[in-house]
Amino acid sequence: MNDDDLLRYSRHILLDDLGVEGQERIAASHALVLGAGGLGSPVALYLASAGVGRITLVDDDTVDLTNLQRQIAHTQARVGQRKVESAREAMLQINPQARVDTVPRRADAALLSALVAQATVAVDCSDNFATRHALNAACVRHGNLLFVVLGWLHLGTNVALT
Repeated sequence: MNDDDLLRYSRHILLDDLGVEGQERIAASHALVLGAGGLGSPVALYLASAGVGRITLVDDDTVDLTNLQRQIAHTQARVGQRKVESAREAMLQINPQARVDTVPRRADAALLSALVAQATVAVDCSDNFATRHALNAACVRHGNLLFVVLGWLHLGTNVALT
Protein backbone atom coordinates (compact mmCIF):
# COMPACT_ATOMS: atom_id res chain seq x y z
CA MET A 1 0.00 0.00 0.00
CA ASN A 2 1.51 3.32 -1.05
CA ASP A 3 1.33 6.67 0.77
CA ASP A 4 -1.64 7.89 -1.28
CA ASP A 5 -3.58 4.70 -0.44
CA LEU A 6 -2.72 5.06 3.23
CA LEU A 7 -4.11 8.59 3.19
CA ARG A 8 -7.18 7.77 1.06
CA TYR A 9 -8.20 4.82 3.24
CA SER A 10 -6.91 6.17 6.55
CA ARG A 11 -10.39 6.25 8.12
CA HIS A 12 -10.85 2.55 7.32
CA ILE A 13 -7.39 1.71 8.56
CA LEU A 14 -8.09 3.40 11.91
CA LEU A 15 -10.88 0.90 12.60
CA ASP A 16 -9.66 -1.76 15.04
CA ASP A 17 -11.30 -4.58 13.11
CA LEU A 18 -9.93 -3.49 9.73
CA GLY A 19 -6.46 -1.93 9.79
CA VAL A 20 -3.98 -2.09 6.92
CA GLU A 21 -4.47 -5.85 6.51
CA GLY A 22 -8.22 -5.45 6.14
CA GLN A 23 -7.87 -2.65 3.61
CA GLU A 24 -5.46 -4.80 1.62
CA ARG A 25 -8.05 -7.59 1.62
CA ILE A 26 -10.65 -5.13 0.32
CA ALA A 27 -8.22 -4.08 -2.43
CA ALA A 28 -7.69 -7.73 -3.38
CA SER A 29 -11.42 -8.49 -3.58
CA HIS A 30 -13.70 -8.69 -6.60
CA ALA A 31 -17.34 -7.64 -6.27
CA LEU A 32 -19.98 -8.57 -8.82
CA VAL A 33 -22.80 -6.00 -8.83
CA LEU A 34 -25.95 -7.08 -10.63
CA GLY A 35 -27.90 -3.95 -11.57
CA ALA A 36 -26.75 -0.36 -12.11
CA GLY A 37 -30.02 1.43 -11.40
CA GLY A 38 -31.64 2.74 -8.24
CA LEU A 39 -30.07 0.11 -5.99
CA GLY A 40 -26.87 -0.59 -7.89
CA SER A 41 -25.86 3.06 -8.34
CA PRO A 42 -25.05 3.81 -4.69
CA VAL A 43 -23.67 0.31 -4.12
CA ALA A 44 -21.23 0.66 -7.03
CA LEU A 45 -20.15 4.14 -5.96
CA TYR A 46 -19.53 3.04 -2.38
CA LEU A 47 -17.59 -0.06 -3.46
CA ALA A 48 -15.33 2.10 -5.63
CA SER A 49 -14.94 4.61 -2.79
CA ALA A 50 -14.05 1.85 -0.34
CA GLY A 51 -11.23 0.61 -2.55
CA VAL A 52 -12.62 -2.72 -3.74
CA GLY A 53 -9.97 -3.87 -6.18
CA ARG A 54 -12.20 -5.08 -8.99
CA ILE A 55 -15.87 -4.44 -9.58
CA THR A 56 -17.94 -6.04 -12.32
CA LEU A 57 -21.20 -4.26 -13.21
CA VAL A 58 -23.96 -6.12 -15.04
CA ASP A 59 -27.00 -4.34 -16.51
CA ASP A 60 -28.55 -4.30 -19.98
CA ASP A 61 -30.43 -1.00 -19.63
CA THR A 62 -29.65 2.54 -20.74
CA VAL A 63 -29.90 5.76 -18.76
CA ASP A 64 -33.26 7.48 -19.15
CA LEU A 65 -34.26 10.95 -17.99
CA THR A 66 -36.79 9.34 -15.63
CA ASN A 67 -33.93 7.56 -13.82
CA LEU A 68 -32.10 10.65 -12.67
CA GLN A 69 -34.07 11.45 -9.52
CA ARG A 70 -33.04 8.16 -7.90
CA GLN A 71 -30.10 6.66 -9.81
CA ILE A 72 -27.24 8.74 -8.48
CA ALA A 73 -24.46 7.30 -10.64
CA HIS A 74 -26.02 8.77 -13.77
CA THR A 75 -26.27 12.32 -15.10
CA GLN A 76 -28.34 14.14 -17.68
CA ALA A 77 -25.31 14.27 -19.98
CA ARG A 78 -25.30 10.46 -20.01
CA VAL A 79 -28.96 9.92 -20.95
CA GLY A 80 -29.03 7.23 -23.64
CA GLN A 81 -25.71 5.73 -22.52
CA ARG A 82 -25.53 2.18 -21.16
CA LYS A 83 -25.99 2.23 -17.39
CA VAL A 84 -22.89 0.13 -16.81
CA GLU A 85 -20.74 2.61 -18.75
CA SER A 86 -22.35 5.62 -17.06
CA ALA A 87 -21.81 4.10 -13.61
CA ARG A 88 -18.23 3.19 -14.54
CA GLU A 89 -17.52 6.84 -15.41
CA ALA A 90 -18.92 7.98 -12.06
CA MET A 91 -16.93 5.34 -10.17
CA LEU A 92 -13.68 6.32 -11.87
CA GLN A 93 -14.30 9.98 -11.04
CA ILE A 94 -14.46 8.96 -7.38
CA ASN A 95 -11.57 6.51 -7.55
CA PRO A 96 -9.41 6.57 -10.70
CA GLN A 97 -7.54 3.49 -9.44
CA ALA A 98 -10.67 1.30 -9.48
CA ARG A 99 -10.82 -1.56 -11.94
CA VAL A 100 -14.37 -1.59 -13.27
CA ASP A 101 -15.49 -4.22 -15.76
CA THR A 102 -18.82 -3.73 -17.51
CA VAL A 103 -21.21 -6.34 -18.86
CA PRO A 104 -24.01 -4.64 -20.82
CA ARG A 105 -26.15 -7.78 -21.05
CA ARG A 106 -29.26 -9.21 -19.50
CA ALA A 107 -28.13 -11.65 -16.83
CA ASP A 108 -29.07 -15.27 -17.41
CA ALA A 109 -28.05 -18.40 -15.49
CA ALA A 110 -25.02 -19.18 -17.69
CA LEU A 111 -23.64 -15.64 -17.54
CA LEU A 112 -24.20 -15.40 -13.79
CA SER A 113 -22.49 -18.73 -13.17
CA ALA A 114 -19.42 -17.60 -15.13
CA LEU A 115 -19.26 -14.21 -13.40
CA VAL A 116 -19.88 -15.53 -9.88
CA ALA A 117 -17.08 -18.08 -10.34
CA GLN A 118 -14.63 -15.16 -10.75
CA ALA A 119 -15.94 -12.95 -7.93
CA THR A 120 -15.24 -12.81 -4.21
CA VAL A 121 -18.73 -11.54 -3.42
CA ALA A 122 -21.95 -10.84 -5.33
CA VAL A 123 -24.35 -7.97 -4.67
CA ASP A 124 -27.89 -8.36 -5.97
CA CYS A 125 -29.30 -4.99 -6.97
CA SER A 126 -31.57 -6.44 -9.65
CA ASP A 127 -35.20 -5.56 -10.16
CA ASN A 128 -36.83 -8.94 -10.75
CA PHE A 129 -37.18 -12.23 -8.92
CA ALA A 130 -36.10 -14.51 -11.77
CA THR A 131 -32.70 -12.80 -11.86
CA ARG A 132 -32.46 -12.82 -8.06
CA HIS A 133 -33.11 -16.56 -7.99
CA ALA A 134 -30.57 -17.23 -10.75
CA LEU A 135 -27.90 -15.21 -8.93
CA ASN A 136 -28.67 -16.98 -5.65
CA ALA A 137 -28.37 -20.37 -7.38
CA ALA A 138 -25.01 -19.39 -8.90
CA CYS A 139 -23.72 -18.21 -5.51
CA VAL A 140 -24.82 -21.44 -3.83
CA ARG A 141 -23.20 -23.50 -6.61
CA HIS A 142 -19.88 -21.64 -6.31
CA GLY A 143 -19.96 -21.04 -2.55
CA ASN A 144 -19.91 -17.25 -2.88
CA LEU A 145 -21.22 -14.76 -0.39
CA LEU A 146 -24.35 -12.96 -1.65
CA PHE A 147 -25.69 -9.62 -0.45
CA VAL A 148 -29.22 -8.76 -1.51
CA VAL A 149 -30.26 -5.11 -1.69
CA LEU A 150 -34.04 -4.81 -1.59
CA GLY A 151 -34.33 -1.06 -1.14
CA TRP A 152 -33.12 1.90 0.80
CA LEU A 153 -34.84 2.92 4.01
CA HIS A 154 -34.80 6.61 4.74
CA LEU A 155 -35.30 7.48 8.36
CA GLY A 156 -36.26 11.01 9.15
CA THR A 157 -38.53 13.23 11.14
CA ASN A 158 -41.81 14.63 9.90
CA VAL A 159 -42.79 18.04 11.17
CA ALA A 160 -46.32 19.38 10.82
CA LEU A 161 -46.68 23.15 10.86
CA THR A 162 -50.07 24.65 11.59
